[in-house]
Amino acid sequence: MTEPQNQSSIDAMRDGLLTDDLGPLAAPFLKHGLRSPVIRWNPAASDLPTKQLPFVLNLWHGLRDANGRVAPEQIDPFLLRPALGYILLVDVLEDGADFYYRLYGSEVARVAGFDMTGKRTSQIVTGSLAGNFYIAGYRALLRRPEPMFTWHEMPMQITINNWDRIVLPLTGPDGRVTRILACNMPGPPLILQEDDSRRQQ
Repeated sequence: MTEPQNQSSIDAMRDGLLTDDLGPLAAPFLKHGLRSPVIRWNPAASDLPTKQLPFVLNLWHGLRDANGRVAPEQIDPFLLRPALGYILLVDVLEDGADFYYRLYGSEVARVAGFDMTGKRTSQIVTGSLAGNFYIAGYRALLRRPEPMFTWHEMPMQITINNWDRIVLPLTGPDGRVTRILACNMPGPPLILQEDDSRRQQ
């Protein structure tokens, strides 16, 4: 398996996500001259930018069972058509040691300039900052299986400056998250409504 470049950094970012302490999450981005990511657990659909993100979040909520869970087999590509080019389906490998892109949306691939379908998150071509951030977020979701909104900037070597994302857990019969559903939207700047110093204008 291709190992992420800095497990201690990933663990620090994951723990910061779980405790809402964004210092460890921000530090690697600030070193690259980028702004701190913005994280919101359990966002309201009405606060999310673009039409695709609230669509996917509302779909997930509508599929929840009596325990508040959505199973992987409930996700039908037909239901996701309005957002399909921006959808990622990510399998959990080895209890979160790594993650595998079962589906990497065609529009995400087009804008990013690469397709990660059939590859692992630790192999992401934009380097350790992006890969470690994604792995940390996915690992946090394994421990806190709730909807998570993220906004982050990217280094200048790719064609898009920032991404708005909704990341959602899909849960197996044993209650463990086995797959992750995400919708990634390129630009524009974050417009989440929050009275917070982390909000981007």
